[in-house]
Amino acid sequence: MKIKTVLLITMFVAAGFLLSAQGLKVEPGTCIKVETGTTLDISGGGDLTLKSDATGDASLIDLGSVSYTGGGEANVERYLSNGTWHLISSPIVGAESGMFTGDYLQYHTESSNLYTDVTSTTYGLVPMKGYSLWSMQAAPPSNTTELFEGVTNTGSQAFNFTKAGDGYNLMGNPYPSVIDWDEVTIPANLNGSFQLWDPSTGVYKYYQKTGGPGNTTSQYIPSGQGFFTWATGTGTFTLDNTVRTQASQSFYKNTNTTNTMLVLKVTGNSITTQTAIGFNQVATPQIDRLFDVPMIVSGYPDVPNLYSFSEGKEMAINTLPSILGYETIPVSFHAGTTGNYSILASELQSIPAEVPVYLEDVALNHIHDLRLDPGYSFAYTSGAIKEFKVHFENLITEIEETETLQVLCYTANEMLHVKFLTKGTESESIQANIRAYDITGKQLLDVHTTQTDNALPFNYKQSVYLIHISAGNMSYSTKVFNR
Repeated sequence: MKIKTVLLITMFVAAGFLLSAQGLKVEPGTCIKVETGTTLDISGGGDLTLKSDATGDASLIDLGSVSYTGGGEANVERYLSNGTWHLISSPIVGAESGMFTGDYLQYHTESSNLYTDVTSTTYGLVPMKGYSLWSMQAAPPSNTTELFEGVTNTGSQAFNFTKAGDGYNLMGNPYPSVIDWDEVTIPANLNGSFQLWDPSTGVYKYYQKTGGPGNTTSQYIPSGQGFFTWATGTGTFTLDNTVRTQASQSFYKNTNTTNTMLVLKVTGNSITTQTAIGFNQVATPQIDRLFDVPMIVSGYPDVPNLYSFSEGKEMAINTLPSILGYETIPVSFHAGTTGNYSILASELQSIPAEVPVYLEDVALNHIHDLRLDPGYSFAYTSGAIKEFKVHFENLITEIEETETLQVLCYTANEMLHVKFLTKGTESESIQANIRAYDITGKQLLDVHTTQTDNALPFNYKQSVYLIHISAGNMSYSTKVFNR
């Protein structure tokens, strides 16, 4: 019997009913659901085959039971790309490493944060434990389909996590179906996020229940997928059948959030990653297991990495109690490739409109108003740590109120007019520098003047510019608008 429909196939039968099938093939994108009180008997040498390909996976949710008799078994497929690492987990009972003969299989040790090659063909793959696999079944860029053969996992499954090293534990989805992280109970000593390795970009994607737009993947973890969690102590993480679902998710976004949040996406080398700074009144300045996500920094040279810090750790999502008291947040950037990169701010609408948002390029001593333009581009040299600061305060207003330099500044008829004033009247002479920047941070003008009344050629087409003027130990900054 071969099921081709992409709809949910549900067996609505009376309690105690026994359904027999000799060879049941379920196509990708299909879920077969055995209802409570029902037994699906795979017998007579036939198999239950859950197919997997580039479009998705088939899945099994057994609210009732599945019986394998007379030589029948489950064949759970896992479609993979070759020539790269994947995080996997076994959806069947009693899987052994021999099924990956010719491939590279590794287990991860939390205490050392290192991977170790599995060399034995009888090494047992423990349900709910994750492993790293490099498939060699075909030459890249071809793909392959691995096959887990046996009895499918069901019921309660447990993983004992540790914190002897950095705290990263490689777990896995033990079921032949997707699990919904939003339905999972997070135990004490375990961060509420999970992280999936995306081999197509060399980046870890992450999900936190409260992460909202700060998340980079959804709450759904595919069958056979390994994932990292971060522990702050030891404990036991338990899953049961109630967390399973027929939702679809690629093998490797939730938008609801109670947080005020700024998301900064950084792009370079055709790869985009992000970091988020959130505010929630019940959060703390420390790492909160149900609000924050520590970042697993990619070692791939083309990957741009942008992050803030908490307790000395790089953060993918950093949630703080409130903007008040945390008006300036240091942010760092690094990559393994020299080139041009860009930062794009999003979720600005979640921040109260009266709160300004500036990005400071520390090395250039340049302030960029993200409210006026959410994008900022910069050049970067490999090996450096480039420092930024995010300011949730009105820097320009503070400068204008605290400094005594008084300037009248505006544009008209393709000219920039700068007039220096002292107590409301024109002074006779001055020694000053006038600098103008566009909204990308590019310097357009750098002029030294001794005149109190200046009209400078300014033939530019953008609508808003930042003007910075210094004279001795005084300075003045303002925005001007093209007229």
